[in-house]
Parts: sequence; structure tokens; C-alpha cells
Amino acid sequence: MKQRFSALDVRAIVTAFQQRLVGLRLQGIYDVNAKTFLLKFTKPDCKELVIVESGIRIHTTDYTRDKSITPSSFCMKLRKHLKARRLTGVRQLGMDRVIDFEFAVAAGAHAEGTYHIMCEFYASGNVILTDYQYNILALLRVVHIEDEKAFAVGMKYELSGSRSIEPVDRVQLVEYLKKAAPKDTLKRMLATFGTYGPALSEHVILKAGLAPSLKVATALDIDPQSPQISALVEAYRDAFDIAEKLGREVCPGYIAFLPKKSDEDDDVFDDFGPWMFDQYCNKPNKEFASFSDAADVFFSNIEAQKLKSKAHQQEAAAERKLEAIKQEHEGRVAALELAHRKTEEQARRIEMNLEFVDQAIMIMRQAVAAGMDWKELEELVRDQKEQDNPIAERIVKLNLSINQITLELDDPADWDSDEDEDSDEDGESHGEFSGPLTVDVDIFQTAFANAQRYYSSRRQAGVKHAKTLAVSSQALQSAEQKIKADLKAIKITATVSQTRKPFWFEKFAWFLSSDGYLVLAGHDMQQNELLVKRHLRPGDAYVHADIHGAASVIIKNKLAAAPESTSITEKVLGEKAPRGELTAETIPPSTLFQAGIMSVCQSRAWDAKILTPAWWVEARQVSKTAPTGEYLSTGSFMIRGKKHFLPPTQLVYGFGLLFRLADDESIARHAAARQQRRAIMEENLKSAGAKDAVDSAEAAPPAMTDDKDDSFTIIDAEKPEPKAMDFSAARIKYNLDEIENATEDAFKDVDTRPADTSGDTKRRLTAKERRDQRKPKSEVLGQAKQPEHVGKLSKKEQRRLDEEAKYEKQQPKEKQQQQKRGKKGKMKKMKEKYAEQDEEDRDLRMSLLGAAGKKKTNEEAVQTGLTNHEAPKVVEQPPPSIVDQIKALAAKDSTHPESSVDTSKDVTEETKKRVDNNDDEDEVPELPMEQLNVLDTLTASPLPDDNLSFAIPVCAPYTSLSSYKYRVKLVPGTMKKGKACKMALTVMLAAADSNKPRSVHSQNADEAERLELETILANREKTLMKAVPETEMIAQMLGKVKVTAPNMESIKQKSKAAAKSRAKSKAKN
Repeated sequence: MKQRFSALDVRAIVTAFQQRLVGLRLQGIYDVNAKTFLLKFTKPDCKELVIVESGIRIHTTDYTRDKSITPSSFCMKLRKHLKARRLTGVRQLGMDRVIDFEFAVAAGAHAEGTYHIMCEFYASGNVILTDYQYNILALLRVVHIEDEKAFAVGMKYELSGSRSIEPVDRVQLVEYLKKAAPKDTLKRMLATFGTYGPALSEHVILKAGLAPSLKVATALDIDPQSPQISALVEAYRDAFDIAEKLGREVCPGYIAFLPKKSDEDDDVFDDFGPWMFDQYCNKPNKEFASFSDAADVFFSNIEAQKLKSKAHQQEAAAERKLEAIKQEHEGRVAALELAHRKTEEQARRIEMNLEFVDQAIMIMRQAVAAGMDWKELEELVRDQKEQDNPIAERIVKLNLSINQITLELDDPADWDSDEDEDSDEDGESHGEFSGPLTVDVDIFQTAFANAQRYYSSRRQAGVKHAKTLAVSSQALQSAEQKIKADLKAIKITATVSQTRKPFWFEKFAWFLSSDGYLVLAGHDMQQNELLVKRHLRPGDAYVHADIHGAASVIIKNKLAAAPESTSITEKVLGEKAPRGELTAETIPPSTLFQAGIMSVCQSRAWDAKILTPAWWVEARQVSKTAPTGEYLSTGSFMIRGKKHFLPPTQLVYGFGLLFRLADDESIARHAAARQQRRAIMEENLKSAGAKDAVDSAEAAPPAMTDDKDDSFTIIDAEKPEPKAMDFSAARIKYNLDEIENATEDAFKDVDTRPADTSGDTKRRLTAKERRDQRKPKSEVLGQAKQPEHVGKLSKKEQRRLDEEAKYEKQQPKEKQQQQKRGKKGKMKKMKEKYAEQDEEDRDLRMSLLGAAGKKKTNEEAVQTGLTNHEAPKVVEQPPPSIVDQIKALAAKDSTHPESSVDTSKDVTEETKKRVDNNDDEDEVPELPMEQLNVLDTLTASPLPDDNLSFAIPVCAPYTSLSSYKYRVKLVPGTMKKGKACKMALTVMLAAADSNKPRSVHSQNADEAERLELETILANREKTLMKAVPETEMIAQMLGKVKVTAPNMESIKQKSKAAAKSRAKSKAKN
């Protein structure tokens, strides 16, 4: 099996890096182990992980690995010099297994500040950091050659001496083959010829029609003109072309497997390469998009197999240790039982041989009392044994130091062979100790006393045996826990798992509504800008709220983005409707309401616990084109036309998990839910298209919308949005025709909508307005006709009006309008600057600048006879109910059809203008349909037969999580995101445990299979929950929350008890 990169592999990987990595910034350097490093290159919307194993391999990876907690000194050195630097070049030194990563500065690669990483993949390998002159700054290992340091800090890295690939010459090939030894094969000889490498050399041999095991000295004709040499030269030409192509183009990669012995065996990796070599054709193989992907799969799977094998070895060693403890314990219990029975048998033998035992004791007593030496006594016993003394023959050993002798006692039952059946049964009961049995006897006690001593020992052995049995289970459990703790302490925790590629919408705040619509919101101003410019399309809805910090929320209309939207329109409306006719009114009210909850809960209303309504508009009503003289900051938008207000929302959010379905069969099982959602969409489209058939009396009134279709609102990303303004009235009030060059700052915050009639909120009228109210309309409009009747004024009022008129005549005309600080000097400079312009030149210049429209608007207002106090008033209405909104969506207001058509036409033109201008942004591509179709692969409630890939955290309004299998409720609180995520995960894991069947056994085979599938599903769900990275959960979680769920207190208590038990076991170990 191939173990490391060859020179050809390095050539192919460098070509891939030049396309994928050049231009990216190095954002992170991590230690995997002492010789392996992980480099993270990033740019907006792109991330590449490169794994470098010194002397072995280098490639991009889609697999995650556990990194070292504390970085090494070499890793810290790399971070110090290279972090956040842009990779400007990747190259291979000739045809050597050395790669040069260049991080150049703007001044050039030869300027100070440029750094290089030299990665070597021959011998033991090395990773070297150099400066712009290739002076070594840091290196992974110091290399010694002949007692001299060839590579060390401070020395210069030599680039000369690298080899290059050249076409093979016939003469050179023949001369090289002549050096072959008698046993050298053709494969072995050509593997080291030139810089082609073993894999390409074997390909050359097979391409020439020769056998790799061919003996060069005996079986190969090495004549320069021989057919075999000619075939090799021709094959080398093809090999040279392959090497050149690998240096120019990114080619696919291949993995070859060993042949399977049976269909049940797993694939065994054998080789990998950047080309489909001939030696791969006869083996099972797999093609990948690039060689880097093939190398990643090859080494990652081998690494995972090694880690898995080591883990199995550790588990097997722990099991053997536990089994040894069990056997030791069982042996101890068996020994106690044996001692108990033996002691009883020894006491019984003494009782059966009382007379003989007493005689032996008396002889020993007399000898000891006579003062006989112990050695002489032993000699006496041996002499008596030779004389066939029956007592001496039964004495086995003398232990006079402890006053004991060892006797060999027989069972009298064995002496008589003609015993009855009872005696036979009794002998069988003592068959374990049949034959002579040695017994230690105290010479200073009688035989009966010795028997009683053995009976006492038997009772002690029985008590000890009972105690051992009583604590045996506890002792085994304690030993098992200790072994598991030791295994956990030394267990290999490094894992290799494939990195989950996030969906495009996961960088935003998002959720799937209860009707299956994708709802997106930005985390900040930049994301709000990105959402509207890139993802807001005709037919989508824009949702916002009039409170500081409210998120810009968009709802992706599935009818506008789905491939089958045209066919649905044709089926419902009976004609082919163009794509532009789809509006946000086809979105269900429940989805709009949930999106409103999201916008409000993302604002300050969550912390302040304020209930406020949200509103929604069509996508065409949202624009980045500001009025003349105004500027829209990042994340701010202009809203033109009516705003549809939603009912006040409750501050109730939720956190749940979605699961990704892994295969088509699992996706097909959830087709019913998708068909139901599709039916709802068709019904909504039918209701929107059949507006003419609905009775206007049943249509709900417009919900808190502005009556003037040409009104607009600026949504500021940093402050609450201002109220809608009536600019025609403002222009009349402030005499803007006379000071056209002034900015609009003086009137943009004026609210011309009727204010509340109570309190100080009523706007005070100026003196001129009070006089105009008492004059007839014709006089206000400059006509000579006087009214027939004028209301009489009191003397006090008349005197005050005269004084005000006299005062106004004395003041300059410019003083009638309140100006901000500095306006007077600014207006003076403007008059001096444009003093030479006449009125015609001025109008022409202002029309070119786009400011003449306001004057025209004012003139039209005067011609039609409208004054400030006669402008159409906006009547505020209370928020409509859900029922009214549903009716409003089902049937549009048909009382003013002409005005609605004109308004849509004007708004459409404004939308075209916004799309054309787009605030000088680059063209944004349409969202691919497949990106929304991926939502069909996500499910909130997996079925027992489903095959699941991974889990995705979702933070959404609680009403949209009604069908989620695992969810918790979030309300405003004080808990931070990290703690809230841990608590939510604990609750979901407890729910998964409760979903497991208590037993998988059943008399019904189908029921037993169902229970087994539910158990497998619950275990799989738990595994996927634990595999969700904490960073992904924190990114979706709201801040300052309180987590609630059923049985929350019991779950907390169990969690605390488990934590305490773990802490105790850890302290004990």
C-alpha cells in the first residue's frame, strides 16, 4: 500500500493549489501532532483547510481532526510571521518533493516582509520558515549531515541542485539497464531512473507491453534497436506528456482498491494517483474531481482506520483486565469454599481416628518431655518407618517449633469394601477428599480438642465466604468503573470525521416556517445589506418592525423560486402567468406572522420585554435609492408604498434541531408533508389570482397602511425608522421653492401625519397659518374674489394678529424658516457663488441634478388648490386581527382598482431603476433553484426507517417548531448563549432517552422490528446531537434567554446528580 507522496503527486498537488489557494489569506495554523499541521486559508465565502504531514503528504481536506490544545513553539513561530498574510504563490522546486509557499508583500516577492514555507516530503521530511532571502527563521527539525548542520536557524536554504524532468534518451536508458544485477527486475530498475517515480515507471512498463517482474539481465533485450527498448522509449514519451499536463492542468484523482474476497468485505485502499495509470485498470478504482480530494479520502480513511484499530486494542486490553479481575474473584471465592469443606473433612478425619491420633500425640509428648533433640526425634521416626511401625508410617512431618505434627489420616469408610449403600453414598459425598488426608495436630491438645479447633476454623471460613459473596457484585462493579475510568483517561480521543459543508443560508439567522417557507434575517448591518441585494427577489416579502435593532427579514417565496412554479400557475389560473406576477401575497399569513416574531425578537424589544407589531412589504417596495440630497447607510433601505402591519407579537422563541436525510428513500417517506405544503401554496396562489371573483364587501380594510401610495420611509440600520412624511406639505410650509439649494435636513424629520389630539403632541400652528385659516381659499391661492362672510374675531385676537403681521414685515424673508446652526453663512456663500446665474440657468442645472422634481410637485399642489392644512389626512387604524388579514390576502381591496394599478406601475419602474443602479454594486447572480430544493432533505421529525446524516440547530419562533421532535422554549431571561445551548442540548438528550422503548422484546414480529428500529433511531439521534459543534449552536441562539421545557426541574436535578457522580469518581481516581 502506498504510504507517501511521490514527485509526480507533488507536481499535481501544486497545480491544484495554484488554482484553489493563491489569493487566500492564512487565518490559522494548528498542531494535529508533532509532525502534522493544519493550515486554514480563507476569503469571503470561501474556506480551505490544508493538512501538511512532514515527509508524507500535503492536500486540502474536508475532514475535521482534533487539534492540540497547546500549540508548539514552531507553530507559534509560524503564527507570528504568517497569520492573516495572503498567499501569493505556490511552486515546486524542479521535480523534487519540495513545495515553496510564498507570502509576498505588495512591493514584490524580493522585498523585505516576504516569507516562504518550504515543505519537504522526502526522507523524514521537514517544514522550514524563511524570509525573503531564504534565510531560515524556524524549522521543524535540525538536519545533520556528516556532523555538520545542513539546515539550522540562521543558515540559508539552498534552492540550487533541484532536478527537473526531461525526455528519456534511448542511449541513456540502455546504459542504465546494463547496470542491472542478475536478480534486478525491470520495475525495480526503472523506479529510480530519472525523476518519473515508481507509479509512472510501472505505467511505462505496462504501456510498453512488458511485465514489471521481468529480469533485466536475462529476459530483456537491451540492444538499442530492439523492439522492447523502442517500446519503452515510446512509453516514456507518453509519460513525459503526462507529467507536463499535470504541471499545467488540474486533473482528476484516482484511488485503487484491493480485490474483495467476498461482497461483505469493506474496500481496502491500495494506491492513489493523479492519473489513470495502466496498473489501476485491473483493480477496483474510484475517480475524484481532483487529486487533492482523492489524497484526502485515501489518507483520512487510513488515519481513521488506524485510530479505530488502536481504540479497539485499548478496549480489548481493558476487557482482558476486567476478565482477569473476575477470574481472580471467582478463584478467591472457590478457594474459600474449598477451605471450608477441607476444614470440615479434616475435623471429621480426626474424629474417625481418635485413638490413633491420641497415641501419636502421647509418643511425641514423651519424646519432647525426655529432652530428645528434634533431629534425633526425626531420625527415630524414620527408623520406625523402616521397621513398619504403623504410627510412624502416618507421621508426615514434624513441626515442633509450633508444637505440631502432620499426620496422614485415612477415612475408615475406605477400609471396608463391603459397606452398604448408605456408606457408598456417604463416600461419594466426600469423594473430593477420598484417600489419605494430611492433618496438622497440636501435640499439647487431645485429639478431640484438635477436632474442635478445626470445626471452629470451618465456621470462620464460612463467615468469610458469606461476606465475600455479599460484596462480590459491588467489588466487580467498582473494578469495572475503575477500568472504564482508566480507559477513558488513556483512550485515543483523536477522531477523523468529514466536515459538514454548511448550507448557504446558515450564515444568516434563519428558520423554516410551519408552511415550509425559508425565512432569513441578518445578524448585523452588513448581512442585512447582503440579504436585500443578493437574495430579495420579486415575489419575496420583506418584514421589519418600527423598533431599534429590529432585523431585516425576508421570506423566500417558494412559488417564485421553485422550478415548477409556472406549471402551478397554469393549473390554478388556467393560463401561463409570467414570473413577475407572483407577489408576496401568496405567502401564508402564518409565515408572515412568524417572520414578524423573528424581526421583533431580534430587536431591543426582547431585552425590554415590549410587545410591538411588525409589518411587511413587497420586494419591489424595498430600494437602496435615496431621495435627492439624502444618503442611505449600510443596512438602511427605502420603503415606498403601503406597509401591511401584523398583529402584535409575543416574545416567545424556540430552539430545535433539524436532521438531514441521507438518501432518496428517506426523502420519499416525507413526501406527504411536502405535498400538503404544496397544496397550501396552490390555494394561496388561487386566492391571489381570483381577486375579481371575491365580493368587495367581504374584503378586509387595509391594515394600518399609508393612504398615499407615493409615500416612502427610510429604514435606518442604527436608529428607529422615522414616520412617513408628506413632502408636498413640507415644501409649502418651509418655502422650499425659494431656497432650493438648501439641504433637506431641515424637514426630513417632520411628521405630517395627524398627531394624537391629547397632550402636548398636537403641533402648534404658526401665525401665518392661523391667518390663512381665517382667510377664504381663493385669497390663499392668490385670487381676487373675497368670501361673502368672514368670521368675526375678538379685539384681543385682532390686535395680536396685527402685531404679528407688523413683526413679520420687519423681519427678513429668510428668517421665517428656522435654520440650523451654520445655515446662514452657508446660504450667504451659495448666493455669492451663484450670483451670475439667472432663473432659467438655475432651473436647467437643478433639473440635471434631479432636484427639479420637488418644485414641480409643489407647483402641481398649488394648481390643484391644495394647501398644507387641506392635504389628505392619514387615518390611523388599530391593527387588524388575523381573520381580517386572511380575508385581506384572499381578496384585495377592489374599491380603487385604477389607483392600485398605477401604483404598481410606478413601483415597478422604481424597482427597475433600483436594480439597474443597485448603488454601484456588482451584478448579483440569481439564486439557484437547487439551493431552495435542498430544504426538502431536512426533516424535524425523523421516521424509524430514515437514514440520517447530521443535525442542524435552528432558532425560530416557537409557533414554527410545533412539528419538531426535539425543541425547547425560549423566553427573555438572563442566561448567556453558551449556557443556554448546553441546557437545551441536555433537555434534547433526555428527550431522546425517553423516546427509546423500554423493551425491544415482543411476541409480534412486526412490533419487535418496530421497537428495534425506534431504538436504533433514538441512538442515532443522540449521536448526531452530540456531534453538533457548540459554535454552530451559539451562532443561532438568542442572547439573554431562559430555557423552558416539560419536566425541566427533574432534568436539571438528574444533570446535577450526574455531574456530582462524575466529579466524585474523578476525585477518587
